[in-house]
Amino acid sequence: RLPCLLPSNVGAADVKGLELETTFYLTDRLSFDGAISYINFKYKTTGASGVPLTAITPYTPKVTGSFGVQYDQPVRTGTVSLRFDGNYQGSMYTEAFNTAESKVDSYFLGNGRITYKSENDKWQVSLEVANIFNKYYMLTVSDISKSIGQVTGQPGMPRTWAISVKRSF
Repeated sequence: RLPCLLPSNVGAADVKGLELETTFYLTDRLSFDGAISYINFKYKTTGASGVPLTAITPYTPKVTGSFGVQYDQPVRTGTVSLRFDGNYQGSMYTEAFNTAESKVDSYFLGNGRITYKSENDKWQVSLEVANIFNKYYMLTVSDISKSIGQVTGQPGMPRTWAISVKRSF
């Protein structure tokens, strides 16, 4: 193995996948949306790389998904919308050899938003909370223990709040 994170070709693979997306409007005010994707990755050859045929290509979760529910309530001067959505990412590896140290565990993140939109669609004010459950998760990990004796990683964002104001002209 190289003691660096240099990308290189490994071999050939069969890749098959499926993605489904939908939106349902149960009423004029209540909507649901969702998406799910599935990928099946199998190496056919890995040549002299040493990567096992059973390995999974880096940064490729087998399953990802998202959903959202939104309720829009008309008010005297516009519309107030309440939304909750969530995103799921299955586990994945960050390097070709799929070592335990390079595994990013699956996680689910929930988000919430309250939005006021003026009747003439010129003004919009939103209060958003991302990662509403304050989930600790990793975006990436790097196994460099063979070269310098460390496993490093980048954690995802904690719970964050935002207020946005939009004016259309």
